[in-house]
Amino acid sequence: MNEKEKEYCKLIGSIIRKLRKQQNKSLCIFAYENDIARSTLSRIEKGENECGLITLKKISDGLNWKMSEFFKKIEDNNGDIRLIDE
Repeated sequence: MNEKEKEYCKLIGSIIRKLRKQQNKSLCIFAYENDIARSTLSRIEKGENECGLITLKKISDGLNWKMSEFFKKIEDNNGDIRLIDE
């Protein structure tokens, strides 16, 4: 992973953690309820792992967010990140 990709992962992970905590869900409970390995979710939230599309779908479903809303939240939190180059 290059530095820019690492920053993306950290940003995505921090947003996931913040939204999960807003639901008052522990990492273990959220991971269990959404069929995600606890260790995988932990590494994603720390920005240590890239988040695959299927896992991201499980996370967004668990947060009761559409994936498009989740991507918008990511872009809104960092103007330098664009999911589509313009």
